[in-house]
Parts: sequence; C-alpha cells; structure tokens
Amino acid sequence: MASNGNGKKRKKRNKKVTVLIVLLVILAVLIAAAAFILTRSKPEPDTPIDFNREVEDEGDETVGADTPTIDQGAVNVDLEQTDEESGPTQDEGWKHYLLLGVDGETDSYTAKRSDAMIVLSVNEDEGRVVLSSVPRDTLVYIEGRNSFDKLTHAYAYGGADLTVQTFEENFDIDIANYFTVNFAAMEEIVDLIGGVTITLTDAEARHMGEYYAAWGLSGGTQVLNGKEALAYCRIRKIDSDYRRNDRQFAVLMAIYDEVKDLSVGQYTELITTVYDHMYTDMTVAGAISLVGDLLSVTENGEIENVKLVDSEHSSTGSLNGRSVVLVDNLEETAIRWRQALGIEDYTPSARLTQISEALEALK
Repeated sequence: MASNGNGKKRKKRNKKVTVLIVLLVILAVLIAAAAFILTRSKPEPDTPIDFNREVEDEGDETVGADTPTIDQGAVNVDLEQTDEESGPTQDEGWKHYLLLGVDGETDSYTAKRSDAMIVLSVNEDEGRVVLSSVPRDTLVYIEGRNSFDKLTHAYAYGGADLTVQTFEENFDIDIANYFTVNFAAMEEIVDLIGGVTITLTDAEARHMGEYYAAWGLSGGTQVLNGKEALAYCRIRKIDSDYRRNDRQFAVLMAIYDEVKDLSVGQYTELITTVYDHMYTDMTVAGAISLVGDLLSVTENGEIENVKLVDSEHSSTGSLNGRSVVLVDNLEETAIRWRQALGIEDYTPSARLTQISEALEALK
C-alpha cells in the first residue's frame, strides 16, 4: 500500500505533543502537580479548617524600620458576602487550574503552607498554555478568618479548598481544579534525568550552601543535582520572592531541555514519581478531558510565563515585623492579567471590588 506521505509528519507532531505533556508534568513537579495528564486521581484527605491555628513564619524575611507598616488590628475586618451569586468570573474559552507546592507530606496539612502557587490557564481554541505566578507572601483576604493575611497561610488554615476559595475571591479567577505536590518530588525528577544545567551567581551559590546545605558550589554555569536544584528554587532572602519565581521557571526550562529525548519508559517513571507525591480534586473523567485539551492546544510546546502579581505593580510592606507583598490594586491586577490573556471584555466581580477597596484602606 502506498504511503500518503503523512506518516513522518504525524510522528513528528506526536513527538511534540509528548514533549508538551512531559513539560507540563515537570512544571507541576516544580511548583504544583501534574494530575491533568493522568487517568487516575486521588482525593485530598479531609482537612479540618482551623482559623485559630498558629502558623509559624519560620524562615520568612524580616523588614527594616523604614518599611511601610500594616497595623495588625486593621487587618481584622469582617467583609460580609455580597449579594452577587454568580461567583468568580468565568473567562470564555479558558480553563484555570491552581497548582500548589508544599513542603512536607501532601496528606498532612497541620501548620503547612503552600510555598509555591501558580495558575495554569489553558485555551484549547487559541492553542495557549499560560502560567501565572503569585508571591506566597501576597496580602489577601481570607474569608472565615475575617482578616487579611499572607496567601501562603490559607493552606495552613484550610488546605487546598480554602486556598482555592481565597484565590477566587481575591483575583476573581474561576478555578476548575487544584493540584498539590510535595517538593521532594522535584529532587527525584532532577536526579532521574541526570541533573539540570543552571548558571549561578556567587551570591546564589553561597546562599545555597549556608541555608540549604548545598555545599561545594560556586558562581558559573554547572549541572545541579536534585537537592541543589531544589535549593536554587528556594532562594529568596538575597533578593525577593519575585526572583524566586523566576528561578523556579529557569529550572523548569532546564529540565525541559533534558527531557526532550527521554524514552517512553522514562516518561512513565517521571509521571509515576509525580503521582506518588500528589493530591488533586480532579476526577478521572476530568483528567481525561484535560489530556484532550492539552493534546490539541499547541504544536510547538511553548508555555507563556505571565506574572499575576509582579514587582512593578506591588510593593513590600510589614506585618508583625515580617515582609508582605502589597498589590497596588487588586481590581487593576485582575484586569491587567486578563489583558495578557487577550480577554478585553471583563468587569471585576462585586466581591473583588469589595476586597480591593478594603485592602486599599489598609495602606
């Protein structure tokens, strides 16, 4: 039977699709989870919400005396729900997923925080995948606690469910599903692929040894093992939480460079490693549907990096002597983010307006 000439083209496209899926798996390992490529899922264990739980800020950076201070008493405010019943805005053509990275066992939430948070947005019709990072210390309103607090603390109070609710109310983003992963998975992935090539500054190399016991490194381009790559992703004290997000993305791209030529067997091992460290509220049917979306979303495997909260539109404040990120204006943030996604016809929800005005009153 004569060939129609499409075999090689189809094989090449399938290879690109496979690389895209693997890239999303590795991304999830770095800063969340990758259940969307799986045909099975695990339910998150019951997580009791405890708004009186003490959340330690161990390791958070302190701030100087000249940093604008938020009065502790002022952050406690009861914002009653608005009459609006529609919930967060649903962006036509887009599906949004919340990816959460935690330090510790994924089935134990007591006093655990989500140290990495990112929104994964998929638009099948436009062939786009967008990652939107948010600094963990961003000051947001946490309903039930009736106060403004660090975004990372929502996970400690009520796990992924409360974190999703907090995202939806403060950024007006309809979250379809969440994925939570333990950062330990990243070490295993990096070691599995033989390390990643990263260029370190002298300050970064020194900090990785002093704070994360990743000794023996110096400035320059080199191959990092799993422990070293995780230490690199955690660096924040020498500059900022914004730069830490940049480092996480740099490691993602470095892993992408390494996985392009892996075998199917190695892909399977990567996926299995992720799954062992992951929890999600996505059903099997939902996972299969998302696989279908991703298979048709792009030919070149490109992923856009958009900061939901960036240094240009936020500032550093002080709450209880600890650093917090103060968004200039929550409503404008939601508008600006949607413009980056190409969504022009957007009106902030009544709940977002309410929270945004309350945050402005704190400054």
